[in-house]
Amino acid sequence: MSDTGMRDMAELLRSGARMLSRSCPECGSPLFQLKSGEIWCAKCQRRVVIVAEGEEVTTEAGIQLESLERTIVSKLSSMETLLTQENDLEKLKNVADVLDKLLATLERLRRIRKG
Repeated sequence: MSDTGMRDMAELLRSGARMLSRSCPECGSPLFQLKSGEIWCAKCQRRVVIVAEGEEVTTEAGIQLESLERTIVSKLSSMETLLTQENDLEKLKNVADVLDKLLATLERLRRIRKG
């Protein structure tokens, strides 16, 4: 571990953070719980979230993927409304194309999240 990483960890401890028995899923460095309750990796300089399901550890990227999934599902719902209201064949084709792309993206996203 670099001197900078060790200094960052020492500074976290001095500021009242506590070192956890868990390690960062990205770099393997020890995780720290800040006074705010937030879990932090000093080496990656990013927040880490411990998810309740089996106490799985995930990074900001995992949180962003979850948010993206919720957005896609919301867009699918909006597209369903358009699909039921639209009668123009060309517009229906466009809606169907967008639905197809959203569903394919959702499927890929879920595969990524499963690892």
